[in-house]
Amino acid sequence: MTLKELQGMIKEELESYMNEEEVDVDVDAGDVDADGAESGDDSEDVLRQIYDMLKDKFEGEGEAEEEAEEAEEAEEADDMDEMDTMEEAKDEVEESVEETVEESTTDVHTQLQERFKKLANIVKG
Repeated sequence: MTLKELQGMIKEELESYMNEEEVDVDVDAGDVDADGAESGDDSEDVLRQIYDMLKDKFEGEGEAEEEAEEAEEAEEADDMDEMDTMEEAKDEVEESVEETVEESTTDVHTQLQERFKKLANIVKG
């Protein structure tokens, strides 16, 4: 986007804003009471209701946070148990691999020795 395009867009928006009609609002003297002494004024009741709703919400969140923390701690404990099980399984696998490597190394070593003996007998013979 070039500077001229941007300026054109801004000009169009300004013109459309300037051409909008203003909205007239009719306000009667009975609609507004600076003292708050209207006959149907129950602002204290409304404020009390709002306060109670907010109090319930925030107190409920505290309990929800505690439950979430407890669930998280339980999950961490499960994870630790799972990690212990995984470590045990890992140790077992490592031991099995070491045994297999030792056996195959011994087999290969034995086979090599036999091969060398045959080769040595061929050379002597």
